[in-house]
Amino acid sequence: MRKTAIFLFCLSLAFSISAQHRCGTDDYVHDLVVNGIEKAKEVYTVPTEILNHPENSHGKKAVVTIPIVFHVIHEYGPENISKAQILDQVRIINEDFRRQNADASQTRDIFKSIAADCEVEFKLATKDPSGNCTDGITRTFSSLTNGGDEDAKKLIMWDRTRYLNIWVVKSIGRAANILGYAVLPTTQDKTGDGIILLSEYVGTIGTGNAKYMGRTLTHEIGHFLGLWHPFQNASVDGNGEPIPDCGTTNCQNSGDWICDTPPVLSESFGCNTSKNSCTNDSPDLPDQIENFMDYADGECANMFTNNQKSRMQAYLANTGNFGRGSLVTSANASFTGINISNPCAPKADFHVVSRKQIICSGSSLSFEDLSWNGDVVDRVWTFEGGSPSSSTFANPTVTYNQAGTFKVTLKVTNANGSSETTKTEFITVQKEIGDLSSPFKEDFVSPFSGLTWSQEKDDKYGWSRIDGKGFDNDFSMVCTIDNETPNGQQFNLISPNIDLSLHKDLAPVLSFRTAYSMRASGGAGERIVVYGSDDCGETWSVLKAFIGVSTLTSTGSNNPGWEPSSASDWNLQTVNLNQHGFQNSTNLLIRFEVTSSQGNSVFIDDINVDRNVLSTGRIQSSQFSFSLVPNPSTGIVSIKLSNVNTPINIEVLDILGQKIQTLNKIENQYGEITKTLSIQKSGMYFVRVYNESFEFTEKIIISN
Repeated sequence: MRKTAIFLFCLSLAFSISAQHRCGTDDYVHDLVVNGIEKAKEVYTVPTEILNHPENSHGKKAVVTIPIVFHVIHEYGPENISKAQILDQVRIINEDFRRQNADASQTRDIFKSIAADCEVEFKLATKDPSGNCTDGITRTFSSLTNGGDEDAKKLIMWDRTRYLNIWVVKSIGRAANILGYAVLPTTQDKTGDGIILLSEYVGTIGTGNAKYMGRTLTHEIGHFLGLWHPFQNASVDGNGEPIPDCGTTNCQNSGDWICDTPPVLSESFGCNTSKNSCTNDSPDLPDQIENFMDYADGECANMFTNNQKSRMQAYLANTGNFGRGSLVTSANASFTGINISNPCAPKADFHVVSRKQIICSGSSLSFEDLSWNGDVVDRVWTFEGGSPSSSTFANPTVTYNQAGTFKVTLKVTNANGSSETTKTEFITVQKEIGDLSSPFKEDFVSPFSGLTWSQEKDDKYGWSRIDGKGFDNDFSMVCTIDNETPNGQQFNLISPNIDLSLHKDLAPVLSFRTAYSMRASGGAGERIVVYGSDDCGETWSVLKAFIGVSTLTSTGSNNPGWEPSSASDWNLQTVNLNQHGFQNSTNLLIRFEVTSSQGNSVFIDDINVDRNVLSTGRIQSSQFSFSLVPNPSTGIVSIKLSNVNTPINIEVLDILGQKIQTLNKIENQYGEITKTLSIQKSGMYFVRVYNESFEFTEKIIISN
């Protein structure tokens, strides 16, 4: 073999991603080079020191142990996998790298003589970088579990020279159908050094995918220790598309530069033992589909080769910048505690079994103890506003009879210590009859209908109130999205409870304004799905969907980072609420769910619930003008309309929808109507102005 083997590289190299694509390491490395973070000649190189290392040969060696830590990034969903599932995965990689896997006997006879015990083992750390007790597993709550990739890694990372960091996430945003990816030892940028892995491909129990048998991590550790895919070598055409190439020999300038892995023309999927994609090798061998570094199903992968072992051992023996030797030094074994028993105090954590935190009064919730890092011997729950108010059960059921927002506390203990966590405003209990009633209007000018809207967001993306971008005033709500927002990530905006009994059987209508522009042509863009619930969020029904490219966009062009600047930038959207019986609801919740397409932010304003679409007069501002001043007011309010040629009616309604004043058939004088109202009691009211041609409702705050 040549002293230095350099992968034939082109900046336009792009491995095609099919529906069966498994590994994202190629894609990750390619992005590093294209973005100027890495140099092709460095990352696509097997260094001379590795090829010439005295241990880069066959034969029995001392078993080396690598300290590992699993960082579980989760949102309390199935991605928050159990310790048992992680231990099952550790068992699998240890068996695979020591060739103690039960299916080792399935290696075909033609390859058995070169199948290797790699003499590498893995142990969960028992000390964290600060010397504190750990079971080798951390748990971090973050929406970055949804395609956060490198940003998810930044949430927590232990010293890469002492630990192999493995991040477990719900989804990977880099590309479709990627199950995991690793950082190669030749990669100079080590800021995200380690392996990221989909939760459903960890182990074989719990949520683990049985088809892959936990072999995804075996595959990615192979990359982490310097192995490439056996089908690696590929030249590209003028469009950057790969051209299959069997190479010229078994190991020089072709494949993975490993001499005992036969040349392979393309990835192997399934378990095709008859596949022989390259016939230029001598002797002519079939594709080695049982090799852990190909893409065959986990139930068919069962071996590393002798030369693959030598390559990994060479990297493990090298302590240079491209080596992995620092992971196996004796000092690090003491530092990480892999050879000692170190039982830990538990770290308290919990959630609701159903993950529902909004309920109706009189309803019950079951809680579950999700504490980690150490076994729980004793626990004490405290439930503010609940019955019972305390419990020592692992999964207590609690009933909430009074409306309000309540905290929950859990303290857990074992012989090694205790910890306590309190989640404030954790449970929201709503009344059977909503505090707000139609006609309802929200323009996001403080106060927000006197109640709080539920706004989903993370550190950068999601819902927030914004000043200076409203439809007819300065305020609106924006769901912040850009080209770096994980594709498919969802953000919910949920209204307070609304009582529609005033409009019972009158087919009430939800109307609202949206402002949105596509970032670029192609694709569907962001979307809004509107849901309704009349059981305090226990179940939701789809009312209507609005798609960016068609029913959501309010501009005729594509504008990255677009924001509305005038009333003409807003679309009026309407939804009938007589679906699913909501016209009779006394506690309707409305949910606006925005799904990211890595495009632009979505703006919402002027939300109304009434028997007709409200604010239609604002659309016709060229025909007449309307003012209600001052607002807020101490009790005397002046209504003024101009360019009105027919009599109008005025109604003042309180927050419960009850009429407190009615003025009918007010005539105009010279096309103008002026009327003064007196409202003595402090509170929020709605002033409705209407005739046979239009109807308009405005919210007003009275503060005496």
